[in-house]
Amino acid sequence: MDAGRSSLNGPGINKGFPPGRGKGEQGGVFLNNRSLSLTVFVTFLLAVLIIGYIGNALETKKNEPELQPFPHVDTSISTREEQAAETNVTPLKNATRKPKIWYSHQVVVLMYHHVSEKSKQPYAIKPELFARHMSFLHENGFNPITLDEFTGFLQTGDLSTANAVFITFDDGYESYYTDAFPILRRYGYPSVNFIIADRLRDGMDRKPENMTTPLTRQEVAEMAGTGLAAFGSHTYSLHDAEERNEWGELGPETAPVFREDLQRLEVEQEYRDRLYVDFNMSRVGLGEWTGHQVDAISLPFGYTNTIVRETARQAGYRFVFTSTPGVVKRGTDPFTIPRYDVGLPSVDETSLHQLFTKAKNEFEGEQS
Repeated sequence: MDAGRSSLNGPGINKGFPPGRGKGEQGGVFLNNRSLSLTVFVTFLLAVLIIGYIGNALETKKNEPELQPFPHVDTSISTREEQAAETNVTPLKNATRKPKIWYSHQVVVLMYHHVSEKSKQPYAIKPELFARHMSFLHENGFNPITLDEFTGFLQTGDLSTANAVFITFDDGYESYYTDAFPILRRYGYPSVNFIIADRLRDGMDRKPENMTTPLTRQEVAEMAGTGLAAFGSHTYSLHDAEERNEWGELGPETAPVFREDLQRLEVEQEYRDRLYVDFNMSRVGLGEWTGHQVDAISLPFGYTNTIVRETARQAGYRFVFTSTPGVVKRGTDPFTIPRYDVGLPSVDETSLHQLFTKAKNEFEGEQS
């Protein structure tokens, strides 16, 4: 029996086990090696998955189109403030609000004169009120257009800009440069200023007593260079009142005047000649000073008649602005362009809303 047990416990049974280790120790080593292999395999698998995920993400990012938070849209002028952003992009609090369409294929022309904090003139408004006017336009979705766009509409009847507004100034006061233009530029709004050419000078004599300071040529050139300011004629020197009869009653100089030397009213040819010389001097002079063709004139006090319009055409103008209120539409006579005089201290946001509501109602009435 002892011999049998010896044979069972002999070298043949223990073959394959390292000397000095029993069967239990060998099983533990086997399990440890298996666990180590499993750990390495899992780690490798995770590494492959992570690398694959990062690669896909980078490829997707590479192929993804770049998102523009404030994309450029078609506007009246290239320097205008960007409007509504693309879908699902909300750079501004009210960017997703659908713009209101007040009207299309027509233009409301606004007229201003003087923007000043201290002036007591009846046609002067304070900069704070003018800023509120521009804010009203911005907040209600109105789109000021350039002089070229406006005249193009008069000629063709085509206008892609809805809620179009054209901002005009008369007289060529320096306040346009110091007070009005900085506000207009803040919004990117274009405008035109009709200048009394005889008053446009750079010397100290441009500030005579009891006269509002006019623009300088340097200021005109600087604003024109921005692309936001255009300039037209407000006659050369026919902006004052003159006697129109022997009783001394006053009237605009663009109307027939009483000739003191002859003690009579000027005859038609004298009247035509006087207008032509003035209109032509203004157009040519302003064209040379600004470097741009001048073919638009605003009539002082809005006075017009057949002779005034005919003479303006003969002097090289193609567009004549009056002070008659009204909306510019397809077919409007380019020699009798209406405007709304809103450059008054009494005109606030409520007044503007009423004006544009009237324009809207007229437009809707024509569409029905």
